[in-house]
Amino acid sequence: MSSPKTIKENIARAKSYGQRKDYLRCLHALSLSLDDLAESQVFGREKFEIGILVDEVIRQLLGMEELQKVLPRTLKYTKGQEKKLAALLLKIHNTIKDAFEKAAVEKIRKQKNQIDKYVLTGQKFLAEKNVKEAKKYFRKITDAFPEERGLLQDVGSRLVKSGFPADGVEYLERAITLTPGDSRPYISLLLAWELMAEHDKALEVIKDISRRFGANESIYVRQSKLFLAKRMYTEAYDAAAAVLKINPLNREAKKISDKLGPKVFGRNYKPGQTTADVSKAKAQSKKPKASVSLNLDGSGESKEKDTSKKEPAKRPPAKTIKLDF
Repeated sequence: MSSPKTIKENIARAKSYGQRKDYLRCLHALSLSLDDLAESQVFGREKFEIGILVDEVIRQLLGMEELQKVLPRTLKYTKGQEKKLAALLLKIHNTIKDAFEKAAVEKIRKQKNQIDKYVLTGQKFLAEKNVKEAKKYFRKITDAFPEERGLLQDVGSRLVKSGFPADGVEYLERAITLTPGDSRPYISLLLAWELMAEHDKALEVIKDISRRFGANESIYVRQSKLFLAKRMYTEAYDAAAAVLKINPLNREAKKISDKLGPKVFGRNYKPGQTTADVSKAKAQSKKPKASVSLNLDGSGESKEKDTSKKEPAKRPPAKTIKLDF
């Protein structure tokens, strides 16, 4: 059971909502306060003061332009009718809230329909290779709903796949800026740079993809092909080798690996080895070898070869022989 102080505080909260023209919260808060008042044991002066506060909030509600067609003009607070008034206010609140929700749903539905209409019309012009007209529709819809999730990526991807990669780049870069956690625009942007033979830009996109989402078999293959196009044979070979570590049956990676292996390693090439493997082998071959000396008793003792130069043993000074003639 609420105390008079709590009820007053709740009504004051409803009044604050009314001052901010937040009529939905005002209606809800006042309804709950009246319910509490009906169930409480408040009498005398305190109930009179609470009644004055309720009247003030009701006058606020009646003065709101948004509620003039909803609230009955005879709305007022009557002692002993708190439950009835609370139920009426809550019903008005729920009616308005439901109307808002339906309007929001209808607005979203219309927006989706408009997006579909413009995108499909643009796609129709793309099929006719009329990119100028297609871009008019794409521009209108992306400017109207720039925050629509996936729209920029969808438009950019359609342009790239229809053979207009340069036109798709703008939309895809905007999509990445808007949703950097979505991998789809990165993949479409990579395809755009590949189609335009912009190898360095494509490799930069692969670097971003690897950093944000991690590389996979497909990304390594594309990276290998890009390095191959730039005649960076060692890098192309290593990317292909990375693929074969993930999937030894990948045909594209094996073809690149077999083609570049002899070019990178020469006659010493062994299928499957990487430049890291070769570097490791070379480092091990440079380590000093141990020599084994056998003692007469048959025991063996391993000693490291002394590679330092030994100074030649000093000869004893020659004796001077004096001859008397």
